[in-house]
Amino acid sequence: MGTLLIENLSFSYGEKCILQEFSLHLPLHGLTAVSGLSGCGKTTLLRLLAGLEKPSGGSIKGVRSEETVILFQEDRLLPWRTVREHISDVLAKERRTETEEWLAFAELEEERDVYPDALSGGMARRLALARCCALGGTLLLLDEPFAGVDARRRARMMARLKELGTPAILATHEQDVVAACQNVVCLDGPPLRVV
Repeated sequence: MGTLLIENLSFSYGEKCILQEFSLHLPLHGLTAVSGLSGCGKTTLLRLLAGLEKPSGGSIKGVRSEETVILFQEDRLLPWRTVREHISDVLAKERRTETEEWLAFAELEEERDVYPDALSGGMARRLALARCCALGGTLLLLDEPFAGVDARRRARMMARLKELGTPAILATHEQDVVAACQNVVCLDGPPLRVV
């Protein structure tokens, strides 16, 4: 069990300062919720952890960006691929047998041959989350993973997410999701700060 060390991290979009000498230590085990109002900087923090943005100062230690997998706020589904293909196409050849397990993870077994335009918003989100988790990695960065997913299904999927055993950081607004996480960090900003 390691620790993610964020030390004096600074980042701006043009003139807008999102993080200014921001520091945070997070355990790299279980599910960690980072919660805060929209626009406080949660998404930017996840993008920095994934290596998609470069800070102007400070450091991130304890995880390598090439070992992280990120779920974006947008589902980013491909309209020409079926639900099943979205999963099977991210699995290595020797792991293709796991496709049905990931469909069950997302509760989309009945929609396996459906294309994204026929899915509800919640279904599309569940597919995007399952695809992200199926990729593997040593850390999952999940930006609003349950947007549009009903509370009962969220609870079931949270339980499955815990069972995976992969450390995950969830940027979320849903209080039931926050309550189900082992670690919780409440944020405000910008600039981003722990409250």
